[in-house]
Amino acid sequence: MTESNILEAVESAAATYGITLSEAEREGYASEAEATVALLGDLEPTIAASDPAESVSEGDDEYNAFLYRCELSGAESGPLAGTDVAVKDNIAVAGVPMTCGSDALEFEPEYHAAVTERLLEAGADLVGTTNMDEFAYFTTSETCAHGPVENPSAEGVPGGSSSGSGAAVAGGLVDAALGTDTGGSIRIPASFCGVVGFKPTFRTVPRFGFADLATSLDHVGPLAPDVETAATVLEAINGPDRRDPSSVGARTPSPTDGLDREVDETTVGLVTEAQEGADDEVTAAVERAADRLEAAGVTVESVSLPGFDTQSLVNAAVTATEFTTLVAQAGQDYGVGTGYSEPWRETVASMDADELGENVRARLVLGRALTALDDGAGYVAAQNVRREFATVVDGRFETYDALLLPTTPMTAPDYGEISDDAALLRTIANTGPFNLTGHPALSVPVATERAGSDPVGCQFVTDWDDEATAVALGRALEAAE
Repeated sequence: MTESNILEAVESAAATYGITLSEAEREGYASEAEATVALLGDLEPTIAASDPAESVSEGDDEYNAFLYRCELSGAESGPLAGTDVAVKDNIAVAGVPMTCGSDALEFEPEYHAAVTERLLEAGADLVGTTNMDEFAYFTTSETCAHGPVENPSAEGVPGGSSSGSGAAVAGGLVDAALGTDTGGSIRIPASFCGVVGFKPTFRTVPRFGFADLATSLDHVGPLAPDVETAATVLEAINGPDRRDPSSVGARTPSPTDGLDREVDETTVGLVTEAQEGADDEVTAAVERAADRLEAAGVTVESVSLPGFDTQSLVNAAVTATEFTTLVAQAGQDYGVGTGYSEPWRETVASMDADELGENVRARLVLGRALTALDDGAGYVAAQNVRREFATVVDGRFETYDALLLPTTPMTAPDYGEISDDAALLRTIANTGPFNLTGHPALSVPVATERAGSDPVGCQFVTDWDDEATAVALGRALEAAE
């Protein structure tokens, strides 16, 4: 770093804040900056290596669910002993290339993500990484650079962005898989593929080793064939981790506490706006689920959530700003970030942007341009609307133990059907609001009226750190189906 570089950096910083420097200040600050850089340069930006996966090979399954297959054995005993699991392609597994569904970058971590470590400590065997929409920024699997994923349970798309995880579980290729959820990307594939998807309370599952899409919205959680497995996996991976400052201080809910809980004194609010906005078949399926819950002793009443219909747009606005900022800063988020490794940051900084898919290119350019044009005012407005809606939802939990609504307002769309922003926003209409509020949300398949019809997901949303109530209601619904 030359003296000229240092002086330019000081002058640029002063201009950013409108500060006029004297010649003495200019030279003094430059001297201090040079000394500080030298001191910080003595720090080693390393992360302890993990035992790498073995037998790594490209995925080759009928659904294109896997990007890579591998072998990584977990502890001999534990709650997940004997369970085969996979993780999404934006979650680090030592020795397995991580692409985030993109041709623009490939990163082979030497360390495991926090959730990967916890799966192994709980006894799970990790058997691969799963395909996903590029950078987790779509909801169908069709933007994955490695080809679209097929839905084992329907003719339409498997949902996204955790497409491969949903398909791997639905196709019986694994016992459980991890996905990530910014606007619904665990629960949407769960709904379309007919499996269980569990978004935890915000920040209870650490995100170290995960490539964020939008740091104030991202969650990591499981997809599984049944509620018990999903609850057991979630319990194994949650809890604070100092490598993710955003998780420090979070409580550690126990989802499995709900497995044996009775629901006969539980009160549930059926969200009016979500029912009115859903396709007829979906509305009818959720009404039948409500009837079955009432037969089990649950009190179900209709409830309104003012502002609900605008939250998918709010989610999209927050995501756009946070994603474009993350990429511009090579994946670093200051203050509450998850502690990115230097190799990962270097990978993002050096990626070939011309290799990005059309969707991500458009999101980056338009998102950054809009932020520049309004100087961030749109983001501030979205965050204010977000807080108002969160207050509405918090208030409902003073009366109800849970909210009930369709996970998605439609069953699996055809490939190519989600072709504009309006259609995309509809896919996250019922899921995105609860990324904004941070409440846990569990998607459970519900029986449809006609045999052979596409799966419908039924979503239980509960108060912060009350995953157990969602599990109890999910189990009751499974028992009633």
